[in-house]
Amino acid sequence: MSRVDDIYREIAHEIKTDGINERDVDSAEVRPIWEDGEPAYAIYLPQKFVEYKPGETPIISLRKIAWKTAIKEILWIYKDRSNDVDELKSKYNVHYWDQWTDEAGTLGKAYGYQINKDFISPETGKMTNQIDRLIEGLKNNPLGRRHFTTMLNMNDLADMTLIPCAFMTMWTVSGDRLDMTLIQRSGDFLAAAAPGGINAFQYYALLLMIAKVTGYRPGKFVHFVQNLHIYDRHLDVVDKIIEKSGVERPVPNLRISDDVKNFYDITIDDFKLENYEPADGDYKIPIAI
Repeated sequence: MSRVDDIYREIAHEIKTDGINERDVDSAEVRPIWEDGEPAYAIYLPQKFVEYKPGETPIISLRKIAWKTAIKEILWIYKDRSNDVDELKSKYNVHYWDQWTDEAGTLGKAYGYQINKDFISPETGKMTNQIDRLIEGLKNNPLGRRHFTTMLNMNDLADMTLIPCAFMTMWTVSGDRLDMTLIQRSGDFLAAAAPGGINAFQYYALLLMIAKVTGYRPGKFVHFVQNLHIYDRHLDVVDKIIEKSGVERPVPNLRISDDVKNFYDITIDDFKLENYEPADGDYKIPIAI
């Protein structure tokens, strides 16, 4: 079993044994609901982070992760710089966001809208966007301490169909390696935010993308979640997944093509996931809205 599988199991156990149960908070109401309208309560840990080693692919083998779908969402947000859910479905056949679309078929001023927004670069005084500024800064000023992206803008919060959960990346050049930290305000352990889950894996793919086009090797990846939770209707599923522990499986390795030169030319075909042999299991995972 890989180290990532071990971390998944350990943190799941920690949430269940040491986490704060939202039902125990007097007169507390929770925002998310299930499709049937019932409140979606959870058990959570505050301020949890996981550090992955350079070259360590953060994907669990305890259950199958739709890894291509995860990367396609990242391409939609950061390469296409889009918030158009219809485009996500038609171009990538990804349906993550159907429940949060507005009348125009978008996420409002969330996610790709913020990445695409033009602004004056504080470094050059010229108009740019977040990805172009990040790439230019890493190439031309590797020791800079302003390498980051963010999808939060207080002026636009009211116009977002969902305030982004994973909302900020911070980048540091360490010799010939590029380190990245992902900041996440809220994380659904089972659906996306667990160690080796969709969020960690897809942002590791983003690290590979940025490292490749800026000339660095991928370095450490730190994933910080302010509120990492397991919903009440997910507890039994998490237990079933953990039962898959103890079986020796190959350690997966995500690679990006050496032919990649331009960030905006990257496609899903440039990625290859080696040695991925996840455990069998068909789990129904309800999503809290």
